[in-house]
Amino acid sequence: MSHKQSEKSGDATQSERQAADAREAQGFSGDETSPPDIATGGGEINELRTRVARWQADYENLRRRSAKELLDARKLAEADFAKAMLAVVDHFEMALSAGSVQADAKSILDGVRITYDELTGILQKRGIESFDPVGEPFDPFCHEAIATEASDRVPPSTVIQTLQRGYKFGDRVLRSAKVKVSVAKGE
Repeated sequence: MSHKQSEKSGDATQSERQAADAREAQGFSGDETSPPDIATGGGEINELRTRVARWQADYENLRRRSAKELLDARKLAEADFAKAMLAVVDHFEMALSAGSVQADAKSILDGVRITYDELTGILQKRGIESFDPVGEPFDPFCHEAIATEASDRVPPSTVIQTLQRGYKFGDRVLRSAKVKVSVAKGE
């Protein structure tokens, strides 16, 4: 036998020994070509199936619990907002009960101002801000053009009057501002 043949033979026996070691580590003896006990393999499969079923059940329970917690958080936020709005309702009730008493225009206006301030304060505490875009370029995502007016004082497509304020919650527009927009003279 040549040196190369013995080397190849050595490689083959080394590979055979590694394969035999791997089979033995997996529960195979050197003489066998199949697992020693199929029942043990079946038991492992059943155990894995049971684990998967438990993980699926745990996932489903987590999904349901998360959905319920989200719903509860929404209800709590709605209740908190409603509770804050009760102060505004109280102001209106006081104004309506004073209607039977002769009131002057100034006291009525003062009551409306107090109610307005209370309401805007509640909205601001919850991140709702009004915006007045006069002087800004027209933005169809934030503004609703109700009218146009020819003007040479400002560039075309500039908001020249706010007819109704817009409101944002963070970066999200809750209501577009209704505006009058400039156009170039002669358009």
